Amino acid sequence: MNERTAASFADLALDTCLSFRAGDRLRVQAEFAHRPLVHAIAAKAWERGARDVRVEWSDPGLSRIYFDKAGDGSFDSAPTWVAADGAMYADEGWCVLVLKGDEDPAALDGVNADRLQRHQRSRALALDRYRDAIMSYKIPWTILPVATEAWGRAVFAAAGRDPGPDAEEALWEVLAPILYLDRPDPRAALLARAAELRERSGILERARLSELRFSGPGTDLSIGLSPRSRWAGADASTPDGRRFMPNHPTEEVFTSPDCRLATGRVACTRPVKVLGETVIDAWFEFREGKVTASGAKKGADTLARYLDVDSGSRRLGEVALVDALGPIWKSGFVFDNILLDENAACHIALGSAYVDAFEGSGDMSPAERAAEGYNESLVHTDFMIGSPEVDVEGRRADGSRVSILKEGVFVLKD
Repeated sequence: MNERTAASFADLALDTCLSFRAGDRLRVQAEFAHRPLVHAIAAKAWERGARDVRVEWSDPGLSRIYFDKAGDGSFDSAPTWVAADGAMYADEGWCVLVLKGDEDPAALDGVNADRLQRHQRSRALALDRYRDAIMSYKIPWTILPVATEAWGRAVFAAAGRDPGPDAEEALWEVLAPILYLDRPDPRAALLARAAELRERSGILERARLSELRFSGPGTDLSIGLSPRSRWAGADASTPDGRRFMPNHPTEEVFTSPDCRLATGRVACTRPVKVLGETVIDAWFEFREGKVTASGAKKGADTLARYLDVDSGSRRLGEVALVDALGPIWKSGFVFDNILLDENAACHIALGSAYVDAFEGSGDMSPAERAAEGYNESLVHTDFMIGSPEVDVEGRRADGSRVSILKEGVFVLKD
C-alpha cells in the first residue's frame, strides 16, 4: 500500500465508516505489520481534532508463547485492567477501529484449544459492558482488512495461484476493488453500496417474513423469525444518531432470529477460524433452535468445544443474506478472514444476537429477552452457509412463500 492509498483508506475509515468528529477519542487495534496504515489513521485523526488516539498492538507470536508457556491458572480470570479499559471505552464513547490481517496466519495452529477457550471466556466476562456497547451500537466501531505478506502468501496458495515477488502487494491488488480503493471517489462508491443494502433490508422488512429456509447440497435448514426481528444492513446508528459502518467491506443484510426456532441440517461452504483453528467443511443439525449434532472435515473437536462455551453458543444470534454478485465472491478467493468471507456468502452466527436487529430488546431484562427468543452469549461466530447452489425461500405469517435468493442471486421484489 503506497502512501497515497493509505491516506485514502484512512479518510474512508474515519469519515465514512466511523463518522469521526473533532473531540472524539479513537481506539485502534492492530498488529505490527499494519504500522503504515495505523500511522496514516493516527495522523488523520489528530488532524480532525481527536481528543485522544490510543493504539493497542497485538503480537501473534507473543500470544502463542502465552498459551504454550503460561501457568494453567492464568486462563480463568482476566486482570482488572481488562474490565476497567472496556468500561472506559464504553462509558466515554470511544470510536473503535479494528484492523484485521494476520502477520502470521499460522501463529495459533495447534494451540491448546482448552486454554484458548478459557482465556476468551474470562475476557468476555470481564468485558461485558464493552461487549454490550458494541452489540447494542452504543459506540461507533468498524473493522477493516489490511493485507500482509504472510496472509497474501496463504490466500494465493489456497487458491493455487502465484502472487509473484510481493504477496502483500498482490493481496492489496485483490482487495482494492473490494474496498473501492480503485475508484475515483471511494466514499461515494461505499455510500452508494450502503444505500443499495438499505433498500434490500427494506424489501425484506416489508415482506413480513416469519421463516427462512435454506436448501442446497447438505443443507435443509429452517430458521424462525420473531415478530421483533428487524432487517439491517451496511450501516448502523448510535443512540445520538451517528451513522457508522461496522464492517468494510459489507455485502450483507441480516437479522436476529428467534433462537428457539431453527430446525434441520446445514453444511458450511467456507472455512472459518474457531478458537484459533481453521475449521473446514463444518456441519450442524438443529432441533428446537439448538445445535444437537455437529462435525467437520477438519477441526471437529475444536468446533465441539466452541459449542460448549455457554448455553447461547449452540443457538443462533444472526442470520445474514449475501448474494453471489458481490466483489468478494467474484474474486474467486477464500480469505480465511471472517470479515471478508462472511461478506462473500450467506451466513449464520452461533452466539449473541444484535439489539438493533431485535426490536425492543434494548429495554428488556435478561429474562424478558429469553422469553422473546433473543439469544444471549459470550461469543458470536459467523459460519458461511451460502453459495450459488443454495437457494433461500421465505415464508410469510399468512403461510405464503416467496423466493429470496435463487442460484445465489437476490430475487425478492416488493
